[in-house]
Amino acid sequence: MVVFLVTVGIGILNGLDVVDFGRDTILTHVHAGTLGWISLSVFGFTLWTLGSRETALGRGGAILAAVAVPVYVVAFWTGGLVFTAISGTAVLLAVYAFTRFALVEYRSSQKRTPQLAVAAALVTLAIGSTIGVLIQIERAVGDVFLPSDSIGGHAGAQVVGYLVLMGMAIAEWALLPDAPRTRAATWQVALLFAGGLLTSIGALTGSEPLLGIFIPLELAALAIFLVRLLPRLTRVRWSERGPERQFGLVVPFLVANVILLVVLIAGVISGKYEDFDLIPPWLVFAFDHAMFLGVMTNGLIGLGMLLAGDRRLWGWPADVAFWGVNVGLIGFVIGLMLESAVLKRISTPVMGTSILISLAVVWIRLATARTAST
Repeated sequence: MVVFLVTVGIGILNGLDVVDFGRDTILTHVHAGTLGWISLSVFGFTLWTLGSRETALGRGGAILAAVAVPVYVVAFWTGGLVFTAISGTAVLLAVYAFTRFALVEYRSSQKRTPQLAVAAALVTLAIGSTIGVLIQIERAVGDVFLPSDSIGGHAGAQVVGYLVLMGMAIAEWALLPDAPRTRAATWQVALLFAGGLLTSIGALTGSEPLLGIFIPLELAALAIFLVRLLPRLTRVRWSERGPERQFGLVVPFLVANVILLVVLIAGVISGKYEDFDLIPPWLVFAFDHAMFLGVMTNGLIGLGMLLAGDRRLWGWPADVAFWGVNVGLIGFVIGLMLESAVLKRISTPVMGTSILISLAVVWIRLATARTAST
């Protein structure tokens, strides 16, 4: 949550058009959110769902990640290429540790759909992170040994594979906690894993056929997911304060994210976006924020509420987390689509301030719960 403050602060100023940030600051904004907030929380969720026992690998990975990720964010801020490559390598080692931990612990777990999705997501994260760190090493040494579209391979693995799988894992873990792993659920995870992997390879090599395969795989997996989750969504108590509705929101935002990704990749394949510079900025921001905030931040705030315990504690802060964050997010995306600077400037502080209030309350409630337990 502390590292996420960097993302939120930069995001508010950028959305208000108060400051025209450079590339290094924008990369800091992205990685403080995707690594500092999302991936550190994902590592905690991995320990929660798969860590039936304490192991040296789990403890060592947690310590390394907690130290290396903030340092990596600082490295992006400074723009130092060697600093970024070295700290990125340390983060990569933490990713490898958690991937190994997930694969080992999965064998003794309940082997339900969320556990399988977490293990598959971390394997995809390891692949995408390896490409990302190799790009940093290229820049640090001033040499090129990866294909020219390697950044697409990095982004493809992280967004299409890792985050979609992890978003589904959190939603299923919270909304279908006792559901057995059916054949359809196994296919859902397998199709998403294959889609993320093929998208990464396709973007890395510039292969349009591989990018095209992603579309039917992702849509088939999404259809299975919706058939399995929709009956549960009809029973979500949307008017009741608490974590359940946060997890419920993960599903529609995940659907929106996949649809936007399909639109984007279809545009690349058709030649509409022959160059990534031709992709409309609103489309990139829309699928990024639908995933980072709509899916992952809603899910992670819900996990924080669960950890804090007593549902009766969640009064108006639960409304802020639910309405403030998501109404602000929707207004922000619509503002980008309509190229409305006014709507974007109104929505950004609503969304950002709501996130800060939600984090503060989760922090206080977690500290209170921890004190009470000791």
